[in-house]
Amino acid sequence: MRSDTCASKGWPSCPDYGAGADWLNVAIVSTPGVLLRSFNYGETSRVLRLYTRDLGLVSVMAKGIRRAGARGQAGFETFSRGEITLYLKPTRDLQTFKEFSIEESGSAFGRDLVRFAGASVLAEIVLAHGGPDPNPEVFARLTAGLRRIENEEGRDVLPVVLGDGWMLVSALGYEPQLDPCVRCGRPLGGTGLGRFDFAAGGVCCPECAVDVTGPRIGPGARKQLASLLQGVQLEALDRIQAHLQLLHDFSRYHLGGPKPLQSFSFLASVMVNADAQAGG
Repeated sequence: MRSDTCASKGWPSCPDYGAGADWLNVAIVSTPGVLLRSFNYGETSRVLRLYTRDLGLVSVMAKGIRRAGARGQAGFETFSRGEITLYLKPTRDLQTFKEFSIEESGSAFGRDLVRFAGASVLAEIVLAHGGPDPNPEVFARLTAGLRRIENEEGRDVLPVVLGDGWMLVSALGYEPQLDPCVRCGRPLGGTGLGRFDFAAGGVCCPECAVDVTGPRIGPGARKQLASLLQGVQLEALDRIQAHLQLLHDFSRYHLGGPKPLQSFSFLASVMVNADAQAGG
């Protein structure tokens, strides 16, 4: 991360925060980042939500970026990756944009709805829990996952989304325990049918699961889920919709609160439409 105080750069290069000692609290900062969301603001500006390697989750006001011919406006596709430079003031929730040097454009996601929906799942997981503290592992998982979704062929995108989604959840500190039983520690083995206990953070054996309402999960599904958590590329994945629902429910419980994570239902609907078109 590069950082220089505005005072050392001279007043003309800095945004108009006001006069006097307030300038001394502003720094020009550059860090690798991923654009996860953007919102139009007024007639010419845009608010950017990025996850960065050195600043964690950050919101940036890009003033005038939507004007015709504005510098850097061509690089603002969602999921673009590159180096974001901003005027950082620690006491502000909304920082001021300087430039975004694009290294990997997000334009390919806009041409494929399944890929865009899958990338949106990873983005929402990070937006739900990624705070202002830097987490290089989360940043690395996010950027690698987007790259895999972008380059994977056909329906193989969906196992990639699930695998990188679970690895992101784990990097955020919520890796589920699949075996032994999360309550009593008894091994579930290769034949045990357990239930997911979201509050306890893993799978319960049948004896401990009498008051658990989470979904049943058998040894085959546990094995597949363990492979996804380890980053193993599966040639075939049974009941993809059920796997997606499990990732949603676990993520919502630990990361997102009571409201559903909208990107999951978006991806599910896109999958249904894609299957209908393929069958038609």
